[in-house]
Amino acid sequence: MIPYQIGDVFISHSQKETQEMLEEAKKNLQEETDALESRVESIQRVLADLKVQLYAKFGSNINLDADES
Repeated sequence: MIPYQIGDVFISHSQKETQEMLEEAKKNLQEETDALESRVESIQRVLADLKVQLYAKFGSNINLDADES
């Protein structure tokens, strides 16, 4: 029996059950990571578009670039 932590509790399962639970947890985390990365890319595209629009409107009177200090 192998202890598997769920929250604050350890539950004993066979090696096969534990392996299946770990694979499922890994798959769920990968799906969540992929969704978040997709969301980040979408937000970055929107920000880039807004930056272009703001520079078109205000020209060099606006500084939207982060300081690299």
